[in-house]
Amino acid sequence: MLVELIHNPASGTHDKLRLDVLANAFQACGAKVRLGRTERDGRFGIFPDCDLVCVSGGDGALRLVVASMAKGGVKKPLCIFPAGTVNLVARELGYSTDPEIFAREIMAGFLAGDSARLQAPLVTSDGQPFVACISAGPDGQAVARHSPALKKRIGGAAYAWSLVQLLADWPQLRFSLAVESPDGTNIQLSSAAFYVIKAHHYAGNWILAPQAELASDIFHVISLSRARRRDFFRFLATVALGRDPARLDFVQSLPARGLTINAEDDPSRLAAFQVDGDMLPTQPREISMAGNSVTYCLPLPE
Repeated sequence: MLVELIHNPASGTHDKLRLDVLANAFQACGAKVRLGRTERDGRFGIFPDCDLVCVSGGDGALRLVVASMAKGGVKKPLCIFPAGTVNLVARELGYSTDPEIFAREIMAGFLAGDSARLQAPLVTSDGQPFVACISAGPDGQAVARHSPALKKRIGGAAYAWSLVQLLADWPQLRFSLAVESPDGTNIQLSSAAFYVIKAHHYAGNWILAPQAELASDIFHVISLSRARRRDFFRFLATVALGRDPARLDFVQSLPARGLTINAEDDPSRLAAFQVDGDMLPTQPREISMAGNSVTYCLPLPE
């Protein structure tokens, strides 16, 4: 068995020693390991003879690999060792953070075949797949303004600090959203901030759409009709308490198969969007289900 172990050497969380431990753990389970790496431009190849693709990194690195696999028509089972800042997909699928346990559980899952596979329908932003979430609003601006050096030191708390710094210059944004429901109907929304959710978790253990999951053939749109300071922090408090934010009078949560986004003014057209914890280089226009899927190899606990 050959494992293609892909890592992102430019990531602030990259740890060569931990990567070596993971490679050795796979080899101790009887697998051969070939190291690969993502590039800044997203271009890299996947070895055609590999049996399993393993990404060591976060959701951003996983997004690059999934996009490359989709573009190249690569139909290999995939797993992710949670070596990023937040690791939403790894959290949902139950991957261990211990390299040796991870390798043993993945090898057991690989050998179990279809009983340890999850088909995850892909969602795309202007034709490019993403794996967990896209958002625009105060937290999107916080991602844009965060310090990579601080993130390397304190992890996801760097985003929270960036959000606090926004209080003095709070964004006032407005978007027109056209949501295509699963039954084909269209719903128009006016939004000050919104989230496109595919994975169950957001920003760690938070849950914005309780019904969202990787295996679903839809995604969820959470729209805030207003996002003043007090509104947004009320929204965050509701989520932090484990409650469905759709209970708030200024929040709508809709299942969707498609979404069209229009920025209504110049500040909104210049607003930053985050995708899987990274910045999007340009604002997305169309988000939709792709019609194909990626296959995750699930862990089998010992």
